Amino acid sequence: MQTKKEDIRKKILNVSERMFIRNGYENTSLQMIADRCYISKSNIYRYFKSKDEIYETLVSPAREAMQKAIMSFTNGEYAGKYTPDKIVEISDILAKMMSEFRSGFLIILNYSEGADLAMLKDLQRKQFLAACPIDDTEFKSQIVELLLLGLTDILLKHDKEDEIRERLRLLWSYHYRGLNGVKSELGVLF
Repeated sequence: MQTKKEDIRKKILNVSERMFIRNGYENTSLQMIADRCYISKSNIYRYFKSKDEIYETLVSPAREAMQKAIMSFTNGEYAGKYTPDKIVEISDILAKMMSEFRSGFLIILNYSEGADLAMLKDLQRKQFLAACPIDDTEFKSQIVELLLLGLTDILLKHDKEDEIRERLRLLWSYHYRGLNGVKSELGVLF
């Protein structure tokens, strides 16, 4: 029985998605994908011109959603306003987007040399630079790196929107308001 072409294409995408998330884009070869799909490497080229095209197919919806969300967060309603109510709003928007495009975001976050991750870091750095009163740019960059590690961890461990939302609220509260923000979010009094 011959496998339908669309089934092979979907299998290539599913295997690539899992491998890009687990190994990272740069550590996954077309040969590795072909081996896991039980097809030849040359057969992959019938469906995709390159590994980059597979990547684009998998992450472009997440990238578009991310760009749209970031544009909305840079307007006057959100920019520099990290009050508890704004953190809830931001977390709600991000949780919906990140649960819908979870695998695409995990691929982006796990591609250490990717342009999408660089764009995400740059946009987050700009947001944080504006919100953080510390003058040490290197330290601010380290904090942004920690935020992105936190996002990655949340998406690796949680796939339900409400779980992602709750974790994002805590992470954003901590990121912009420190431990007092987390205590406030959890209703803990000290």
